Amino acid sequence: MSTRLGSLKLLFLAAALVLLPMRALAQDSVGTTPASPAPSPTPGVSVPAGAAAATDLSAPRLPKTDLDLLTLYKDNYFLTGFNAATEVKFQFSAKFDIWPNRGPHAVYFAVTQRSLWDVYRASQPFRENNYEPELLYTYYHVPGRYDPLAGCGFFLERLGFLHSSDGLGGDTSRGWNRAYGESRFACYNAARNYILANLVLWASLLPEHNNENITQYQGYGELSLSVGSDSGQGALGDWDFTSHGRKGTLRRLDVGSVEIDVRWRPHYGNLIRFTPYLYAQIFTGYGETLLNYNHSLTAVRVGIGFTDSSTRSE
Repeated sequence: MSTRLGSLKLLFLAAALVLLPMRALAQDSVGTTPASPAPSPTPGVSVPAGAAAATDLSAPRLPKTDLDLLTLYKDNYFLTGFNAATEVKFQFSAKFDIWPNRGPHAVYFAVTQRSLWDVYRASQPFRENNYEPELLYTYYHVPGRYDPLAGCGFFLERLGFLHSSDGLGGDTSRGWNRAYGESRFACYNAARNYILANLVLWASLLPEHNNENITQYQGYGELSLSVGSDSGQGALGDWDFTSHGRKGTLRRLDVGSVEIDVRWRPHYGNLIRFTPYLYAQIFTGYGETLLNYNHSLTAVRVGIGFTDSSTRSE
């Protein structure tokens, strides 16, 4: 386990060292403002030497538009259950653009951490932490990446490599390496109300000895369906209702999982805007975390979410 983790760390480091120089090249190509041309001399008026250069330097220049290098990735939230069996659950996820540009192609390094925290027990221990570093390529179909036009169409495609681990050793060690492909279809209207369908398919690589049958419970993909609004207007403000479904390879119909996420950010005219979302989550089935990938449970939790608009989340 430790040898494989070390190899994966070296792989991600090597990829970053190779791709990071692209950032400088991309910034040179997209962030440079052309110099203002020197003013034409007026007939009959002599122009001192160097005056044209001085005029050019003092001319106003358009400011550079910064690129979003670090953005949110998967849902970010902090939730709590109502007893020791449904402890606190939180997830933080972000992606870093290692090939900054204004075109449709993007390469990201992303990290997600999902944790279960037993705050209702005396010592308040962390029961489990799952870590997911990944390297991914994304192709965006819309100009500006995050600003979809009104209508229906494919929003993005992704290809990536993902490593999941609980960071433990011995009999409690769990790890899962996957190569995956993803496609998202979306319908937006002019008011930024939307319907999304997102499909992820994966193939397992280098299975770990402690969870070699994980696909029997997690399957080979996940289908997500969403409806909501990013408009920030009206009584409902920003809201989203998303369901995620997986089906294991076992023939039993109950082997898999369903997760429902509901978030709402109220809007009070132009006076007050509550920045985090009010968030509720229902999970039922197998594989909420790696350690319990082959155990079924049902959990209801509520809390706050920090996810950005639908176009910037997974």
